[in-house]
Formats: sequence, structure tokens, C-alpha cells
Amino acid sequence: MTILDQPLQTRVDAYLMRLRRSLGELPPEEVSEILREIRSHILDRAAASGEMTDEKLAAILKELGQPEDIGPLYQADAMVARARSSFSPSLILRTTARWATMSIAGFVSFILGLFGYGMALGLIIAAVMKPIMPDRVGAWASNNGFTIGVQDSAVRSVDVLGWWMIPVGLIGGAMFLIGTTRFLRWMLRYASGKRLPVLRAESVN
Repeated sequence: MTILDQPLQTRVDAYLMRLRRSLGELPPEEVSEILREIRSHILDRAAASGEMTDEKLAAILKELGQPEDIGPLYQADAMVARARSSFSPSLILRTTARWATMSIAGFVSFILGLFGYGMALGLIIAAVMKPIMPDRVGAWASNNGFTIGVQDSAVRSVDVLGWWMIPVGLIGGAMFLIGTTRFLRWMLRYASGKRLPVLRAESVN
């Protein structure tokens, strides 16, 4: 293992300390793994460059980037990994919202996710409210179109489902909930791999 002079080692330690602070609320074991990965990369580069100087170390750290910039990348990667193995709509949608700020695919996925979860919530609420407000909740058809939910009693429309609103709403809502969750989990596989390019290249090699 390459051993750096004390001034250089102090500089590396300071860099890693800044990175630790930028990793936020990641689990301690993930933080330790990331710091080991970065330290190993720095030492490997130091070994490959021959005699390590302050200028060479500065170039290595510059290539890695500012800790405050790369920390959020690791946080996003960890969040995506958790969401892809989770069935929590809240976690999945929050992760997709974060991805939406990074790419067009993420933005489109987030909009579709909002629509899917919105439909699920609306259908389930309509099914639950139907017994409470049977004359105002339903699937309404009128000259103005088709809506599901609470209808103003003054509007002239026809409830095309009647009491079928309950099983249709529950089953349809569950299908939208499950389908949207599976779709977003599948799409989030394209949001992974946000680690530093130099580290990704090393892991492939």
C-alpha cells in the first residue's frame, strides 16, 4: 500500500472529511464503504504516478471533484437503490422526483407516476365515499364528458356505475397503485450509476 508523506496524508484526510459531511444521512456502513473506495482510488493513483508531490495530489483531487459536488451523487445512487427494492409509493415517488431534476426521462417518469398514483388515490377514495354519499359519488357521464368522484347535485349527469363504483374503485385503484409502482421501479434502473465516471470505469476494469 502506498504511504503518503504526512502533509499529503493530512490533505487527503481533510478531503475525505469534507466528503463525509457531504454524504448527509447515508447509513454509516455505506459512508465507510464510499470513503474506503475514494481513499483506495487516491492511493492507487498515487502509486501509479511515481513519486507523489503536492501538485500531483492536487491533480488527482481535482479530477475527483469537490466533495460537496460528488457527495449528492452518492446520496442519489443510494436512494435509487433503496427505491428499486421498495414497495413504498412515497419513497419511490420522492426518488423519481429527485431523478426528474437530472434528466428528461426522470421528468417524464415523475409525471406518469403522479398520474398513476393520483388515479389510484382517486378511485380508492371514490369507492370508500360511495356508501357515505351515494347520490353524489360515482362515475358520472354528461354532455360535458366523464368524471369519477364527487358530483354537484345541480349538474345533470348519469352515474354509469352505481354501486359498482365500490368494487371498480377498489380493484382499479389497486391496479393503478401496483402498476405505477412496478413501472417506476423499472424506470429507476436507468437512474442508477451516478457515481464518478473514473470510479465506474475502474469497477468495470
